[in-house]
Formats: sequence, C-alpha cells, structure tokens
Amino acid sequence: MNAIPSRQDLILKLEGIINNTISRCMIAEWAFNLVDDDTTNVEDAVVLDYLILLGALDLPSTDRDYLYTNDDLKEWINQLSKKPMQY
Repeated sequence: MNAIPSRQDLILKLEGIINNTISRCMIAEWAFNLVDDDTTNVEDAVVLDYLILLGALDLPSTDRDYLYTNDDLKEWINQLSKKPMQY
C-alpha cells in the first residue's frame, strides 16, 4: 500500500520539477502507480484529479517537449494552494 500524498506533497513535487530537482518521468511514474494501485484510497478528490494529471507529466506534445509546460505546473500549484478540501 502506498502513502497517500497531501496537497502540499503535490505542490513540493511540482516545484521540484520546475526547479529541475525532480524528473518529470519519475513523478509521472510515481503518480500513475498511486492511481493504478487498487489498495490506495484517495479521499480528497482534488488530490486524485492532480495525481491523474501528474501521471501525464512526461507525455510529449506535437509542438513542444511536453504536453504540460512549467506555466501549467505553476498554475496547478496556485490552484492546489487555494482549493478547499473535497471528499
């Protein structure tokens, strides 16, 4: 069973990607494994939504290196910081 991340954990991982201290591939694999694990029960719907997005961080785009840019990641950080808990 995997530990369920908090919103702050997700923010730290996003900041790590922006600061080039964590690879997109590593975070995408981590997030995908959490979502794919049937024993993991993520109660916060926002965390689950962002885990699904993080699972796609390493996907390429047709016109740039990745589907999601660092500007997207910064917006996600902003949204994660503001959203109330959802169950």
